[in-house]
Amino acid sequence: MATEKTYTQMRKEFYDSFEKKIVPKIKPFEAERKKTRALATRVSAGFVLLSIILSLAPLFVPFTSSDNNSNLPMLCLVLAWLSWYFFKKNFENKIKKQIMPIVCACFGNLKWSEGSYPGGHVFKDSYVIPTYNSVSYDDIFQGVYKDVHLDIVEGRFTYKSGKNKSTVFQGILVKLDMNKKFNSHTIIKPDSMLHMSPSRSLKHTVLEDVKFEKNYDVFTNDPVDARYLITPSFMVRLNNMKTAFGVNKVSCAFHYNKLIIALPTNKDVFSICSLVKPIDDSKQYYIMYEEIVSILKLIDYFKLNQNIGL
Repeated sequence: MATEKTYTQMRKEFYDSFEKKIVPKIKPFEAERKKTRALATRVSAGFVLLSIILSLAPLFVPFTSSDNNSNLPMLCLVLAWLSWYFFKKNFENKIKKQIMPIVCACFGNLKWSEGSYPGGHVFKDSYVIPTYNSVSYDDIFQGVYKDVHLDIVEGRFTYKSGKNKSTVFQGILVKLDMNKKFNSHTIIKPDSMLHMSPSRSLKHTVLEDVKFEKNYDVFTNDPVDARYLITPSFMVRLNNMKTAFGVNKVSCAFHYNKLIIALPTNKDVFSICSLVKPIDDSKQYYIMYEEIVSILKLIDYFKLNQNIGL
């Protein structure tokens, strides 16, 4: 049986791979990066200029100051940001298709994809995030790490009703195999005043830990299983995880032998290829690497690769 790599070994392997394998692959794209930056700058600047013109228009042409027209300057600023983001993401995805197999090889049995995730129904079925009817996926990592099957999914989940559309969750969702066998469904969510359950089949359950109860709501279809799974050690790790990942809220679900963790963030995680930095600027790639490692460490954090209690 092969010896597991330490995080120090993986880091060294990635740094070596970056210099020897990744840089030679991305260097030829430096000219394209500059062209993409120039085009993105022109388009974005055009929308900003149009926003300024529309903002000043009422001073010279009074009839343009209607309520409908008053929203146009802000719309142009939004379009300026969206156009820059569009050019950046297109260029980034082109580079990621070149280098992500090399990046993933540093972690062992891990594969990267983008845009499509057929297993998304588990997020809806587990109620780990609010009800949604539309989703767009970004980066997706799937594989086995320390004998634990895992999926890391970056996505934006929205709910549309009539003309109204709102984002109900944006961030990282992690699906991990459990070493404990159970056939129940338990959800842990940030505490709410009314303790409203996301499903009729899940009842609000009060745990003995007073501090945990102040911070979280627990809903389950099996209170005995819930108390078996949510041990004092697990409570401590869940509380500490908010600090470790820099998020204000965290939710998770024990869903039929799976642990699903929702980490909300507005940050574009696993981001590389800044249009304003050289294509081989190492810092952005190292940050992406550390973000992947921080997710993989959840397996150690919750001791999922050990046949012991949480």
